[in-house]
Amino acid sequence: MFLKTQPLEYNGETITLYELSALQRIEFIGYIADVNKDVPADDTEVSPEVLNGIVTTINVKIGARIVAMSLWQKEGQKGPSVDQLQEEVLSGWPLPAIGQADFIVRELSGMLPVAPDAESNADTEPHSPEKPTPQP
Repeated sequence: MFLKTQPLEYNGETITLYELSALQRIEFIGYIADVNKDVPADDTEVSPEVLNGIVTTINVKIGARIVAMSLWQKEGQKGPSVDQLQEEVLSGWPLPAIGQADFIVRELSGMLPVAPDAESNADTEPHSPEKPTPQP
């Protein structure tokens, strides 16, 4: 298997999380777009408390979804569907565990944002149109 794995230890339990495949990453992005349709386009339509509740619910669903997609890698087509796994995560996992697992899967899958100053730049010298002079 090409996919990276990492254990998640929480409350004395250990579970193996898997990197998402390329197809799963595409499906995950589509899922995010789909659930975000529930957010009102104009925030004046709802109170800040209601909007906060909607956004929190969506974020929990998104976290549970990526965890479920990761766990699906273990069983594949022989086991429960991603939808079933997502329901299991939502009904049986505490929020901190979902958050930790979400972060691990995103990290394994290269789906975390990169800070501009964290981008690697091996060539730290300024670029010049002149050719470098050979050093003796």
